[in-house]
Amino acid sequence: MGPPPTPRRGERAHTRAVEQLDEARERERNLAGRADAAAGTSGEDHAADELEHARNQVAAREAWVVWTARQV
Repeated sequence: MGPPPTPRRGERAHTRAVEQLDEARERERNLAGRADAAAGTSGEDHAADELEHARNQVAAREAWVVWTARQV
């Protein structure tokens, strides 16, 4: 029995893209909680900006996962 097959470059890229999407979603969840907690405070605008950026990152990571899936 030989060694396990080596993943192709595209498969590694897709795996990493999925990991990055998971990380982006976790960050978005954390920032959503912070934004809720900041409602009505002087930090509300900043928290909302951070959350918007996190949501954009999730959208970008989702697109990257689709792109890498097509390349595998």
